[in-house]
Amino acid sequence: MYPNNGSPFPSEMQEQLLKAALLTGDEMLGAWKKWKASVDFERDIEYASFRMLPLLYYNLSRQHINDRLMPRLKGIYRQAWSKNHLLFYKTAKVISLLNDAGIPTILLKGIALTVLVYKNYAVRPMADMDILIPKAFAGKTISLLKSKGWKMEFEHYLEYNLKYGRSITFRDREKTELDLHWHPIFEAHDLITDDDFRSRAIEMEVAGVKTLSLGMTDMLFHTIVHGLRYNPEPPIRWVADATVLIQKFPQQIDWDRIIHHAKKFRVFLQINTALNYLNKNFQVEIPESVLRELGSIQPAFADRLVFKHARKYGDRIPVTLYEKLYTLYAGYLRQTSKTGFWDQHAGFVRYLRFRTKGKPHFKILMYHLSLLFKNHTSERKKGNENTVNEIADAGK
Repeated sequence: MYPNNGSPFPSEMQEQLLKAALLTGDEMLGAWKKWKASVDFERDIEYASFRMLPLLYYNLSRQHINDRLMPRLKGIYRQAWSKNHLLFYKTAKVISLLNDAGIPTILLKGIALTVLVYKNYAVRPMADMDILIPKAFAGKTISLLKSKGWKMEFEHYLEYNLKYGRSITFRDREKTELDLHWHPIFEAHDLITDDDFRSRAIEMEVAGVKTLSLGMTDMLFHTIVHGLRYNPEPPIRWVADATVLIQKFPQQIDWDRIIHHAKKFRVFLQINTALNYLNKNFQVEIPESVLRELGSIQPAFADRLVFKHARKYGDRIPVTLYEKLYTLYAGYLRQTSKTGFWDQHAGFVRYLRFRTKGKPHFKILMYHLSLLFKNHTSERKKGNENTVNEIADAGK
């Protein structure tokens, strides 16, 4: 069983919770009983599991489960409904602002899934809005959001994000988070064009305002690639999102397109691993031919390294010199279209120069050597109590 220490795959008990929230009949009932017996509802519900409770309540209530916890779950369900409506109202205002400025938008992730797939505003709690725009409109959009009071986080990374990244985060006065994307995924940055996903986008509305969403096939692809990354709060709800999407819209999933995207963007390890997991553990129907073809693809060194890094580190801030170099290398390989050892590594040298532009390289090396010494001395004298502060300082 997959352990969960930030892993995108559920722990044993998280898997029981997901089954109780997604399955029916005896399988649902058995999973519900196992999960309920294994946790203290007052103390053991970590954030990743808590976000699944509205969907759990909805599934149990549809199957007429009578349990002393149902009133508690109903309260959580109603709270999610209320918070989501407030977020959707704010999202509609942003979309309307961008529409009026002639900026094309596509809603990603939670809001699109809620409106088009779950079709229930309570079952998928979320705390942010994710909006995709063409990269050509990035400067105009950023200026417009700033003029309306949205504050950009880590603005000093903007040049990097525009050149190599996929998004930048804003917050308003109420700390509502807005993730502005110009690429839907971080992987295969150089290989993505606007038409890869926009050409199959579908119409949707949020709080009465018109915009677009990824099509169902592209939404499934995005759900998996985005979900299979390490996060301090385990991103296990990709399992629910992908399961519900496939089960509700089996005729709208273009499996040839999934394979095409997996190959073109070099994420077939992610897609293959996720689909096999869903098929084996949640009985999600995946065509055998799809699993065979994905399993037959031989991953290159870069593909294996990128996937390993995503599962181990994801987007967390690296601390040690090794972690930073590993993250830089994986980040570069995720984004470059270059192949061949020499071409790839010549490009990596240029990438490093860009990332360290204006910084004294000798001082960077000395900083990390001093950090290693400080950590070693600190651990010998005081255990690990000062490690958190060192990590926070290194991340600034």
